[in-house]
Amino acid sequence: MKFKYYIKSIFLSAGFIFLLNACADLEIEYENLPDYEKAMSNPDDVYNIAGSGFYNWFMSNTSSISPRMSMWVMADQGTCSWANSGMLDLSSEPRNAFNNDVTYTYANIFETYYQELYSNLSQVNDVLIVAKQGMEFGDNGKDTPMVLANCYFIQGLSLGYIGMVYNQAYIMTENTDPENVPLSPYQDVVDSAIHSLEKAIEISSSNTFTILSDWFGGTAYTNSELAKLAHSFIARFMVQSPRTKIENDLLDWGQVLSHAQAGIEKPLSIYIDNVNWKNWFYHYTIRPDWAKIDLRIINLMDPDYPYRFPDDGVSPGQARSSDARLESDFNYVSIINMKPERGYYHFSNYEFSRFDLEYVTGVNTGDVIDFRLAENELMMAEAYARLDNLEAAIDILNNGTRVSRGNLSPLDYSTSFEEVIDAIFYERDIELIMSGFGLAFTDMRRRDMLQKGTLLHFPIPAKELMLMQMPVYTFGGVENADGINTSDGGWFPDED
Repeated sequence: MKFKYYIKSIFLSAGFIFLLNACADLEIEYENLPDYEKAMSNPDDVYNIAGSGFYNWFMSNTSSISPRMSMWVMADQGTCSWANSGMLDLSSEPRNAFNNDVTYTYANIFETYYQELYSNLSQVNDVLIVAKQGMEFGDNGKDTPMVLANCYFIQGLSLGYIGMVYNQAYIMTENTDPENVPLSPYQDVVDSAIHSLEKAIEISSSNTFTILSDWFGGTAYTNSELAKLAHSFIARFMVQSPRTKIENDLLDWGQVLSHAQAGIEKPLSIYIDNVNWKNWFYHYTIRPDWAKIDLRIINLMDPDYPYRFPDDGVSPGQARSSDARLESDFNYVSIINMKPERGYYHFSNYEFSRFDLEYVTGVNTGDVIDFRLAENELMMAEAYARLDNLEAAIDILNNGTRVSRGNLSPLDYSTSFEEVIDAIFYERDIELIMSGFGLAFTDMRRRDMLQKGTLLHFPIPAKELMLMQMPVYTFGGVENADGINTSDGGWFPDED
């Protein structure tokens, strides 16, 4: 597929927020970009703008120029002693405050993701605006419902990840008055994302259409399949948004269950052609001698294995587990190419090997699954457990990947609530590893298990704050552990 890409600069009167669009990942250069304003007057160009929304979202969420890699190591699911993407700074032990300063070496990593989400959001909002003004798509407007449903879907994804990552943000929709855009707390941003996804569901449920496979990374989506995908994302955002265990316990788990039950019946799979569609997150985290799998994960599969690398630097050797995935999904290596002076706690002998290495490093092509069926099933299982239906939760676990891929023994119906919840999060750590932006981070966050001093969400980037003439602020650091913006919990077995 040959995309048309558009660059747009956005000025908003609320503090003059200046957001430079980066519609595609910064690792890729695009030339001969068409004039955006001219394009918005042409239905064919507007159609293309709508069609690039999912691509823009996917490339932003799999970019190395985003918080994703640092969130992965802050969750102690991955580990890395290299400084790329802010990983070293944000995974230090003890945890340091996030350096929200325009002079920070990796400031662009965190600024770019914020800008890209807003840029993509602005573009789909513009499509919705011209549609409200009467622009139609396709012969006699036959494609208009598909374009609208797609744009509301992308609007929901963009707002959802803004609300999941940042402590506050601007809620921008096609109905927003650019002269009056207040900052909103993350809960309101996520609620707005869910409202957008519900609009996509409403349009999809009352019309018949198929979204082109080119738009969604190689897989066509019928109107009913898009509605199911939107339901699953609503469940995902509900589950990913809590900042603490208390917030997680207070979730409307009945609504989580309802949306997950109406959710996906096929995984959200994107075909990586390594020309236009790429996955830079995998490229940098799965390549040999770069990032590793944290020993917290290996210890889950083998409780006799150390949960962090020994301080003397002596390797603990190979782990053993009754979970077959230790052999199928992870690879033991004897050489660790990391710097001991940066802390042996970064070390690990295990790499993630579930995917074809040649495809990851850009030699071959293959699929990336962003939303696994197992994730949807595990959200249902957790909802059932928290709604006191342990038998239903256990049935899902016993009929899922725990047994089918892990070859673990089925759970007995006498299993306690705590043991069921532990089994669910075990599956989320092992089976869902590396899928979905920030899954491990948000799972640890909503259980109060992020290491003490780990930021619970990112601040608005300093560059944006300065342009809005607002004080620059930040989170993180053991000395700032308030349990509101910075974790005062932890996961080490010997911690309180």
